[in-house]
Amino acid sequence: MVRFSNGDDAFELTLASDGNSEPQMGADAYLTVAVNSNGFAGHNDLWVVGPSLRSFCSKLVELERTLRGEATLKSISPNELTLVVSSVTSRGNIAVHGTTGYEVQRENSAFWHSVSFGFEFEVAQLSRAVALPWFKRYAG
Repeated sequence: MVRFSNGDDAFELTLASDGNSEPQMGADAYLTVAVNSNGFAGHNDLWVVGPSLRSFCSKLVELERTLRGEATLKSISPNELTLVVSSVTSRGNIAVHGTTGYEVQRENSAFWHSVSFGFEFEVAQLSRAVALPWFKRYAG
């Protein structure tokens, strides 16, 4: 699990297990996200396009190495996830921000539920994230 936190603020990204230890080239990925940011909380399960996850992972590795730039990930379904991890100062301060949400179907109606989040975190957490085995496989 990729986890970024600062005090009570936390963002977690988990690759759901499909029983396959190696991601197939071009295969889409099913992810779970959980967020708690300044008292706002949310959880979501969603699909991302395989090449997008690969790009996100490789850009996060580059961000960890250079402390410059950003890595972005979006869900296949619009507005279910927008995630950005970026450098916020020239000294290497790192932040995570974005939104996650989904439509909740009720008997006679539907409602959009979502949470926006954002906070800075220690760069050592980025180093732990890019060292995860599944993360390395996607980063290439």
